Amino acid sequence: MKNIILICSLILAFTACKTDDKRKVVDTVDAIPELKKEEHSVDIADLPIYIDSTNYVIHPIGTYSIENSRSSKYSGDSFYSQNYSVAKYNGYRIAGDLSNVKFQDIHSDVLKPLTNNIIKIHQMSFLFESFKTLKKGYYVYDVIDKDTNANGKLDRQDLKSIYISYNDGSHFKRLSPEHQDLIEWKPLPINSRLYFKTIEDTDNNGEFDKKDKMHYFYYDLKATDAKVTEYFPI
Repeated sequence: MKNIILICSLILAFTACKTDDKRKVVDTVDAIPELKKEEHSVDIADLPIYIDSTNYVIHPIGTYSIENSRSSKYSGDSFYSQNYSVAKYNGYRIAGDLSNVKFQDIHSDVLKPLTNNIIKIHQMSFLFESFKTLKKGYYVYDVIDKDTNANGKLDRQDLKSIYISYNDGSHFKRLSPEHQDLIEWKPLPINSRLYFKTIEDTDNNGEFDKKDKMHYFYYDLKATDAKVTEYFPI
């Protein structure tokens, strides 16, 4: 009986210690369903944000769950309703769970979308120091653009990519390669480069672990037709 209890305890301990890698990748295209707009949700926009020294205001757009949306409460003389904000703004960084961004010239009423694709933007950052040096404005984005774990939705369990655009939202493009997860990025105004590193599932086991490979890249912000360059510090 003691042996049975011991074996059961060991099994429970092993199960408790084992955690699934949230960045698991399904590499079979047929296994990844086509992404659609989430049911029971609607796109809403925050009030515009102005980035200092630019000619554009930003309209962050995100999805809002319409389930239980009528849950406003009344207390005394005040109404308390749900928070309808989709982004937080801090300095030159806009963070949230955004589905798109629209850009508006301060001299126009036209709003131009960043993209027509289904994506999730977790943050976008204006490279202000580089803007002062180059007089060219860039936004850098942390984006989930593919359902890499094939669970039918874009969420924080999918791989993250790095994107860039001009400060008017044009030339929005991906910088990191397919099947690589963005770890971090950093602008270096002294040489006008954007550095970033990723991790790749090099052993093709569908998960990220210590056997996999780190990649290091830079993007030349001052070049007219810049390309991503991989470098090898290790």
